[in-house]
Amino acid sequence: MTQDHDQDITTRDEEPTTTDRPRSRPGLAAVLAALCVLALVGGMVLFFWLDDRTDEISSAEEDRIAAMQAAERFTVEWNTFRPTEVDDYIDRVTPLLSSKFEGEFTNASADVVEGITQQRLFSKGEVLRDGDGVPLVGISTIDDDSAEVLVVSDAKRVANRQRVLRHWRWQVSLVKVDGEWLVDSFKEV
Repeated sequence: MTQDHDQDITTRDEEPTTTDRPRSRPGLAAVLAALCVLALVGGMVLFFWLDDRTDEISSAEEDRIAAMQAAERFTVEWNTFRPTEVDDYIDRVTPLLSSKFEGEFTNASADVVEGITQQRLFSKGEVLRDGDGVPLVGISTIDDDSAEVLVVSDAKRVANRQRVLRHWRWQVSLVKVDGEWLVDSFKEV
């Protein structure tokens, strides 16, 4: 072997001197530690912000469901009655109404009772469902204390022994009173 080659081997086998070691960089370590802390704090802020957003979305979705259920229940109750149970009909419908609509309904209830009993009118209301069994009820508009809900329903009626199938498409206006959705009005659409 040559002398140069022997020198290379010797150099490689020798222990590195203190001058060959990398220097400690306290400034870089401090910056990296600060970045880690910042990332951790940012992650926690993001987690809590997203958690609050999820709660808001859940609350809004619960409101939508409650409004649709209120409109569905009203539609069924409004269209379900018997001539022998008109007082029960009034008692079932009244709690579903806002104070404004309850006043209108109460004022007209004598005429309603008379019409049902004179015609010997029987009616069974139902909200129609799609092929998957989902009720045909949908929110048109909604905010914190009011909603417009669209409902597709049928009422199977018998008046003076004649069968009639009524098809209803309603826009039900709801107001939220003490956390409960109540019907304020409705109209055919």
